[in-house]
Amino acid sequence: MIVDSHVHIFPPEFLRDRQSLLTKDKTFNELYSNSRSKLVTVEDLIETMDETGVNVSVVMGIGWTNPELAEKSNQYISESCLRFSDRLIGFGSIDLSSMNAVDQIKNCADIGLKGIGELHLDHQLFSEGGYELMTSVIQEVKAKDLILSIHCSEPLGHLYPGKGTNTPEKLERLLKLADGAKIILSHWGGGLPFYALMPEIKKLSESVFFDTAASPFLYEPKIFEIVNSIMGPDHILAASDYPLLKFSRIKNEIEQSNISNDDQKLILGDNAKTLFNLL
Repeated sequence: MIVDSHVHIFPPEFLRDRQSLLTKDKTFNELYSNSRSKLVTVEDLIETMDETGVNVSVVMGIGWTNPELAEKSNQYISESCLRFSDRLIGFGSIDLSSMNAVDQIKNCADIGLKGIGELHLDHQLFSEGGYELMTSVIQEVKAKDLILSIHCSEPLGHLYPGKGTNTPEKLERLLKLADGAKIILSHWGGGLPFYALMPEIKKLSESVFFDTAASPFLYEPKIFEIVNSIMGPDHILAASDYPLLKFSRIKNEIEQSNISNDDQKLILGDNAKTLFNLL
């Protein structure tokens, strides 16, 4: 089974109303103010999955700051997952700064979503405080047996739309609060796996998965071998960040690496199969 563990889709009306959405939501504006940044519907996604040999995709939100848009996006993702129940797994957006964030998690679970995320915390949390504000959210995610996906940022290197400031030193605080919650740190966790050479960080990361979304835009292909050697293959989820790029590009980098075939199989799908309870 081949699983792309990080993709994005939008309701058709969001594509039509793109310009007006830029004025309504900070996260959307940051990610999609450039007209070359592509938006796709579920039909586009399924067509690309068939083209690239992906069996299942995990559809993420974008960390909406506008609650109305978040609700519409969550509902569209939920309906898409019902339409293509054997192909899609859905995650929903919540507003971490809201007093009813826990109720929003319950709503996501009620409409069949399997996780919360991808959360973009620069607009959703850091303007209000730090990770300590997420204690009740983490508890509810665990109570509903959901998975939490967090957008992560590299502390060095080039800037890009949506990079943010959620760097490894902040993520360390999150992992100390996680208390066994299932967590995916997107974009290689902003480089957090490199710090897992430190025993205390390795221990904090025992139940964490790192997805490879947008990897070719961030790191040389050898990152697959390096993180595999530090964290082990059972902590890595192959992911594209489609429509930013197609999964075939990620798959090619994995297959051309020096990682063993058994480890490649885990990264390309078996880890996700276990995490998401796929048949």
